[in-house]
Amino acid sequence: MTARPCLRCGDLTPTGTYCTDCKPPDKSSPRQRGYDSAWDRLAKRAKKLQPWCEDCGATEDLQCDHSPEAWQRHYAGKPIRLKDVSVCCGPCNRARGAARPTPVGVNPTALGPVGKAQGGMNLTGVKS
Repeated sequence: MTARPCLRCGDLTPTGTYCTDCKPPDKSSPRQRGYDSAWDRLAKRAKKLQPWCEDCGATEDLQCDHSPEAWQRHYAGKPIRLKDVSVCCGPCNRARGAARPTPVGVNPTALGPVGKAQGGMNLTGVKS
């Protein structure tokens, strides 16, 4: 078998497309990322009350986007309120980026992508 360069760092790796240091983490399920049945009910209610994207007006692929305040309430053990979320389509939701802050003292490279993975990782508040 021929060694190939890692797509991120260029080091040779005998298998796969990434070396062990650069391999992206496995994608976790919505439940593992903190979305519970209460979130499902809130998202369903928000989309029923507003069946269009508040950014572009689309009516397909609607998602419920939460503000940073929603995650603060979630981490404090409080319920997320309807006013803490907004309805938008998938492309607009990804364009908005990540709303979930990285907890203080957590090494962000040890975590997988959180929140909106396409938006990148939010490194706010992380001590180096």
